[in-house]
Amino acid sequence: MSYAIITEDHERQRDEMVALASIYPENEFSYSKDKQIKCTANVFPNFPNKLEVRFTNCCSSVASDPVALCDKIFIEYLPPISLYIQLPDTYPSQRPPHFHFSIVWLPPWEISFLCQKLDEIWEENQGSEIIFLWLDFLQNGFFDLLGIQHSLDVSFIHMVHSMPKDNTASLAALCDPRAMNKTLSTNIKQSLVSYDKKQRKLQFGKNFHDCDICFEWCTGLQCIELKNCGHIYCKTCVREHIEMKLKGYNKDISCPSVDCSREIDASDIKTLCPSWFPQYEELMLRVALDTMDDVIYCPRTFCQYPVIRDENDSAPICYKCNYCFCVYCRKAYHGNALCEIASDDFKQLVEEYKNSNRRQQKLLEKKYGKRQIQSIEKHLTMDYLQDNSKNCPGCRSYVSKITGCNKMTCRHCQAYFCWLCGQEIKLEDPYLHYNDVNSPCFKRLFQGMDVDEYNNLYLMDDVNEGYID
Repeated sequence: MSYAIITEDHERQRDEMVALASIYPENEFSYSKDKQIKCTANVFPNFPNKLEVRFTNCCSSVASDPVALCDKIFIEYLPPISLYIQLPDTYPSQRPPHFHFSIVWLPPWEISFLCQKLDEIWEENQGSEIIFLWLDFLQNGFFDLLGIQHSLDVSFIHMVHSMPKDNTASLAALCDPRAMNKTLSTNIKQSLVSYDKKQRKLQFGKNFHDCDICFEWCTGLQCIELKNCGHIYCKTCVREHIEMKLKGYNKDISCPSVDCSREIDASDIKTLCPSWFPQYEELMLRVALDTMDDVIYCPRTFCQYPVIRDENDSAPICYKCNYCFCVYCRKAYHGNALCEIASDDFKQLVEEYKNSNRRQQKLLEKKYGKRQIQSIEKHLTMDYLQDNSKNCPGCRSYVSKITGCNKMTCRHCQAYFCWLCGQEIKLEDPYLHYNDVNSPCFKRLFQGMDVDEYNNLYLMDDVNEGYID
């Protein structure tokens, strides 16, 4: 073999390496020179629309269940197609480069098919520098050749993961030795999800994003994508939002967007506000304890320790400060004496109870005690009666008017009285009160009734008198 040919090939190899290094970034192409030139090329597949990756469980015991048989994920990034190349002395004049593939998401026989394709490209361009053509094919023609457009089936690799290692080795021996898949014994699903998550995080950090709170254009390193909803904000704005909620002991720490009600994940809160996270954990613990019927808090402001009590125990003792207190008024235990509460506090509690829903009322009962709540309900009942009923002038019983005219009949003593003025009406002629021109309620018998109610009343009178069949 001529020394001149080898020298010329070495020169062409060096020129090819320099050209490729100027075209591709370092993470996509690199080379080194010892006795022979060795280079590594990485092609990073990414998809504008997420790629569906399917895992068919061929070994499922529930063969009739499609959910058990098939699982799938959606990803944007696949691990790189790695091509390892070593240049012989007589490349490119006579011999092709030595190479082998490493593709973690393809079975060995499909990688073997790719090896054959690179051999064909060499045969068509023998004597020419070939590495750029190989890389161009891997970037632009690879997925079309294998029919991978919108979905990828890795069921075989997923199944091989559960096979004995001896079977895996014998399977690889049947394929092209240049086809490598070192992950046949690893969890392919976990590998793909982990890689996709890592790449999305890297790309997020490289891009710029618009914060919907401050409307600033920020780098990805200055922003955060909320885990539960995917909304993106600058870290400063979300941090202030979370801190404001925690300062007010607000347990509902949701996404700042007006159109989103998703809670901010605990991991995001820990990342943004590490110094406030212990208070967040304490708040979440208190929320959980509030749902437990047998938990009551020590009323001492410096303690507030949760106490688990028996249902019939009206005087629990705090485990932390040994304070014995009444479960109804939250003051020091007072035996059989009635609970005391200040008038201003009672009025405030009445309004709070009045404006609460059933769940909130239960929590108030748990906080202030059943005896106080019974007193509040009695107070509200009296207020309702005073606002919506009137006393019978005969027996002083409360009478409510739901519908009908203003002539009222007491169910307790059967007395007649006027709803408008409260005056007792004579039994002999109860309507005289509304027909007498000197009466304050003259022609006001039907005052307050709507039109439909008035018409229905006259219709019933006609039916009773036999005018309508």
